Amino acid sequence: MPGCGKHLTYDATVGTDTYVAEAAHIKGEKSIAPRYDASMSDVDRNGIANLIYFCTHDHTIIDKVEADWPVERLVKIKTEHETKVRETMIEAFADVAFPELASAVAWVATQPPSGGATSFEVVPPDEKIRKNDLTNASRHIIAAGLVSQATVAGYVEAETQLDSDFPDKLKSGFLAEYYALKHKGHKGDELFELMCAFAVRGLKKQGDRTAGLAVLVYLFEICDVFEK
Repeated sequence: MPGCGKHLTYDATVGTDTYVAEAAHIKGEKSIAPRYDASMSDVDRNGIANLIYFCTHDHTIIDKVEADWPVERLVKIKTEHETKVRETMIEAFADVAFPELASAVAWVATQPPSGGATSFEVVPPDEKIRKNDLTNASRHIIAAGLVSQATVAGYVEAETQLDSDFPDKLKSGFLAEYYALKHKGHKGDELFELMCAFAVRGLKKQGDRTAGLAVLVYLFEICDVFEK
């Protein structure tokens, strides 16, 4: 919400970070809910396009004072926020450098190589996005992440000079998580979001987290992490 500024996650000092906000429906979920649209299907009603993430206070306000918060106003708030986030993401990815990448992939040092051939075949991002049933929510992250791909490629090349197994270990670590998630039935945007969470696990500094996402996007584009 413009001007709110409340944190929507709780950063745990012990244990796992958690969300402390709520996904609000722009057009109400049930017939008695604010802004309900009977012409919508249940799938669209609960789809990401009809959801907006608010702190609990603002979620309560938009539902209890419906007249002040029509659909058009909420859609405008969401659209403007998403535009601002995309611009910020592009700037953040452009700032990714070797120190952040080193922090983001420090786990590779303990990763055993897969023992198989490592393919780094470039696949057009749009084609791969379609094949993996990804929507604009994931597409925007991928598009922003491509800004830093030359830097990530340079880092991987430099690390390979020190450890010839580095590319294979990097890829196999992500593939193991990818196939584990697929086996559990995850797919599409949900699978991509979980892979993003895997890429930034344990990283606290925003620069390191951005670097982790940059590595995921790099692997998304150049090899078979995700279907191609």
